[in-house]
Amino acid sequence: MARSLPTQEKNAALAFFFLVLYTIAVLIRPHEFSIETSQYIVIKIFAILAFLFTLTSLRPMIFMPQHYMLLGFAPLIMISAFLNGWGMGGITEAQKFFVASIIPFFLYSNLITSISRQKILMYVSIAAALVMVYNGHIQQQSYDGTFGYGLGGSLTMGRAEMRITYLGFFGDPNDLGMFLVMNLAFLGYFYSEKGALYKLLMPLFFGLFCYGVLMTGSRGTLLGTLGVIFLYFFIKKAGARLIMFTLIMAPIVATLLTKFGGMSSSESSANGRLEAWYSGILMLISNPVFGVGKGNFMDHHELVAHNSYIHVAGEMGIPGYSLWAGVITLTMLASYRVIKEFSKYLGDDITEETKIEYAAEVKINQALFFSMLGFMITAFFLSRQFTLLLFIFLGMLTASHIRLIKLRPELKKLFIKDTVIKSMTYCWVIIIAVYMALKVGL
Repeated sequence: MARSLPTQEKNAALAFFFLVLYTIAVLIRPHEFSIETSQYIVIKIFAILAFLFTLTSLRPMIFMPQHYMLLGFAPLIMISAFLNGWGMGGITEAQKFFVASIIPFFLYSNLITSISRQKILMYVSIAAALVMVYNGHIQQQSYDGTFGYGLGGSLTMGRAEMRITYLGFFGDPNDLGMFLVMNLAFLGYFYSEKGALYKLLMPLFFGLFCYGVLMTGSRGTLLGTLGVIFLYFFIKKAGARLIMFTLIMAPIVATLLTKFGGMSSSESSANGRLEAWYSGILMLISNPVFGVGKGNFMDHHELVAHNSYIHVAGEMGIPGYSLWAGVITLTMLASYRVIKEFSKYLGDDITEETKIEYAAEVKINQALFFSMLGFMITAFFLSRQFTLLLFIFLGMLTASHIRLIKLRPELKKLFIKDTVIKSMTYCWVIIIAVYMALKVGL
């Protein structure tokens, strides 16, 4: 299913250079440390330069099924909006999705052509997480009873408890916590690498990231932290049937825990979350083909869904959710099969160098897989369905698949048409499981 433009290979070094700068600008956001430079459009400039140099200097450009699925999602946004009486708004939303989701996914999936490039971006991601934890610590230390002050004028969110934030779209503690959770797998990857410095620093960073998660006050990201750790050992040891059973039961258990206070500090808050989930499913049932329109959830319910899967299903209907969640499911299923079925590349006709390179790629793929699991768990309790983090990390994981296929062409079968269709079907397990649990819990 992967397609490329047949031409001489060019790895677009300059495009990747600007992608690194884009990643630094998006995650660390140093231009926002001062008010004078915070209005600079460096993120857009780096994205445009990376995109232009990719188009002109990257050969071949690889197109996986995920690229086409995301492209197919964009016109659905416009159609859904038009049918819900919001035509011009749909064009705007589709444009935003193309710029902030499809293009980043394309850049990361195509420009990370080697393990060394992937490691550079992982270092940037870990550094960004450390800066966020440091910033949160500053906010805690400067807390005056109302606000705590950090870099670039970032403020804590004051409710019953102080919750740290960062800059840009990390101004919400839930987004910050999600990012910290998604970086835990990177720490595990580097800890497993050779070198005493890694063995010393990675456990220290792990403690700091956990400290950061606690400072966010986000229960969803706390569960994400515990879930990633549990699933790492569970997936490595358990059989396929037990894993499938657990994946089906997980959303049911999570929904019932929410009902009985497992994810909320008060009964009213828990019921409000469940009611939002149920309202999202009712939106899907009443508008099954095109939903209520992207961005229109709160026109039908007073709160956001607090669940990315239900949010997309309610707003975009069956085709839209099947594409959005199908991309995630297809990518994760491919990685799971690499981990469980294709972790070793054996054969007398395979060179030792290829075996070593393949093993290294599998290891990278595994780290990115568990990083995405962190997103999937936290996204169950947050409406972050179009966060840039999703498309950056999905792009990195897809790039890993492209490199694996290059080393082992038979892995193309992980992305054949039948697998794509199955992924677009399997993704509905979450919605069905939540609906069944809600019928019990409400």
